[in-house]
This record gives sequence, C-alpha cells and structure tokens, in this order.
Amino acid sequence: MRAAPITEAELPIMRSLWTRGRCTSPEIFKGLQGNISTLKTLLMRLVQKGAVRAEEINQRNYRYEAVITEEEYVNNQRRSFLARVFEGSTEKMLLNFVREEKISPEELRRLVKIVEDESK
Repeated sequence: MRAAPITEAELPIMRSLWTRGRCTSPEIFKGLQGNISTLKTLLMRLVQKGAVRAEEINQRNYRYEAVITEEEYVNNQRRSFLARVFEGSTEKMLLNFVREEKISPEELRRLVKIVEDESK
C-alpha cells in the first residue's frame, strides 16, 4: 500500500510519531507548534492517506502509529528531488553538491570510500 505524499505541514506530526512510536494525539502534539484543531485535522489527513494508523482505545481516544517509516519517507523524497531537480541523474546531483557545498577533503574521502564499498 502506498500512501499519498506527506506535506510539509504534516511532517512534524510524522516526526513526532517516528520519535515516540505508538501514542495518543496529546502525546503526538506535545511540543508541536500550531493550534490543536489544526493539528488534529493534519493527523486525520494522515490517517485518511494511509500514512498513519489509528487504533481505538475507547469511544473518545485513539492510539496512532506511523505506517510509513522515516526511511521510506526519506527515500521517497530523495527520489522525487533527484527526478525534479537533477533529471534523475545521481551524478549531476553529487557533482553539484561537491562543487557548491563546503565539503572537506576528509568528507570527500569518506564519500568515495562509501561509494567504493557499495559497488563491491
């Protein structure tokens, strides 16, 4: 099952679930910015999209759990970013980062080692 994309507004709720695991809405919302009504609406959207599962505790309370893992979300975002910005080219993306970002020689050596180890 593939859930609809997670929006920027919904991401703090997902991060809360990834950090806390299964929990109730007050636990999810603890420390988040925004009014409770808006946060509840965003949580319900995530449930409707299939990104979050709701388990009834009693008539008025639910426990929520992320269906999409943080790793799945990150991988989806990476693929989307790569396709949109670099026409799907990993080489173009890496070259851009090496040229435009402050990458130390040590960081570059570690990256090269990772690439070499992964290609074995």
